[in-house]
Amino acid sequence: MNKSEVTEKLAKERAVICSGCEHAVKSKLVGLMGDDIVEVQGYKCSVCSCPLSAKIRQSIEPCPVGKWK
Repeated sequence: MNKSEVTEKLAKERAVICSGCEHAVKSKLVGLMGDDIVEVQGYKCSVCSCPLSAKIRQSIEPCPVGKWK
């Protein structure tokens, strides 16, 4: 597996967690961003304000409420 495949696999696992989170909120601005992972498309985190499509793919900062690392 290459790095992008690992990133997308991890992103899909995180998306399942985020899609059921009470802090995932629909965002008009973020809604303009498309994403192959539909569970988080158009959503942002109400705690850190990050678009979830970006948040689930980054490796620097974990979930702000500790649901994933």
